[in-house]
Amino acid sequence: MSNLEIRKTIDVDAPTDVVFRALTDEKELVKWLPQEAKMDARVGGQLQFKYRREGRANELVFEGEVLELVQDRKVSYTYHFPKVNPGQAAGPAPNTVVTWTLDVLPDGRTRVTVVHTGFFTGLAKYAEEGWEHNLSLLAQYCRGAVVSR
Repeated sequence: MSNLEIRKTIDVDAPTDVVFRALTDEKELVKWLPQEAKMDARVGGQLQFKYRREGRANELVFEGEVLELVQDRKVSYTYHFPKVNPGQAAGPAPNTVVTWTLDVLPDGRTRVTVVHTGFFTGLAKYAEEGWEHNLSLLAQYCRGAVVSR
């Protein structure tokens, strides 16, 4: 595993409980992040996110385990990164860690920080673009917009 880290922050027009639910409730997750989600939101619980993208023959499946869960404040989980394409180098894909931290802002909004660690160099750019997009979708969803992925 590598020391590469992606860190993104966004201020969301919603209270922390709304954002936390969007991050941990599988019925909420599928409205803005993966097309299918299983998440046992407790320490040691398993998760699986399935993404299907238009124009791609295969789906991406990410699996992991919840490492830390603090109600309305923080969730952290391992995130097994699948091979992005068949031509990728042989060997296991990295088992990265995603940590979401929620901070209450004075006006009732929430500052969301996502930190994703443990990348090989080639995957970091792909994941950085993805998190930029995903944070935008999270902000839209938490303020009540219907999200178009």
